[in-house]
Amino acid sequence: MSHGIDVAGERLELHAERAIFWPAKRILFVADVHFGKGAVFRRAGIAVPSGDTDDDLARLDALIASLAPEQLVVLGDLVHGAPGRHSEWVERVRAWRAHHRGVRMRLIAGNHDRHMDARWLGFDVCPDRLAEPPFVLSHHPRADERGYVLAGHVHPGVVVRDGWRKHRLPAFVFDARVGMLPAFGTMTGLHEITSEAGRRIIAVTPAGLLTLSSP
Repeated sequence: MSHGIDVAGERLELHAERAIFWPAKRILFVADVHFGKGAVFRRAGIAVPSGDTDDDLARLDALIASLAPEQLVVLGDLVHGAPGRHSEWVERVRAWRAHHRGVRMRLIAGNHDRHMDARWLGFDVCPDRLAEPPFVLSHHPRADERGYVLAGHVHPGVVVRDGWRKHRLPAFVFDARVGMLPAFGTMTGLHEITSEAGRRIIAVTPAGLLTLSSP
């Protein structure tokens, strides 16, 4: 399920899988994948279920199959931490990357990406923000004079009330000069974002996308 939105004069498609597709350039954007986060937790003795990497790869497979992008751009934090001596998730990601060798994959390096050289996973790495007019691709959501910033890092989310029940949902957030993607990774938390004048918020619900505010 997708939702069209005009940003900086370009039409973008927001997808309930927590991704953005730019049809004019055939670029698929995701942010904060955090591959290997479950493995990092388990090494630390925290009991979390396995399978998060497989789930995230399956969601990326579905997006690539339906949208046929020429490029996949990860807006930071492709990985969560340094792999262990026997990190099976690394080989699964490498095999997945080889399966999609016809798609260019780029990483705008985030703060977690210092733990591993993503080139070993088959990604081109940009150590800093990258201009892709009219956008500037970044991990940190800071305004840039060169264009409209698309970023991650924050893991934006909103709280929606349904009678007495309260739901915490990932969300896309678009301000005047900066847009933030929800975290793509299965095992990621949320940072609650509040409504402000001129801010567009589109929440990701189990039933699809829900526009909560607009100009």
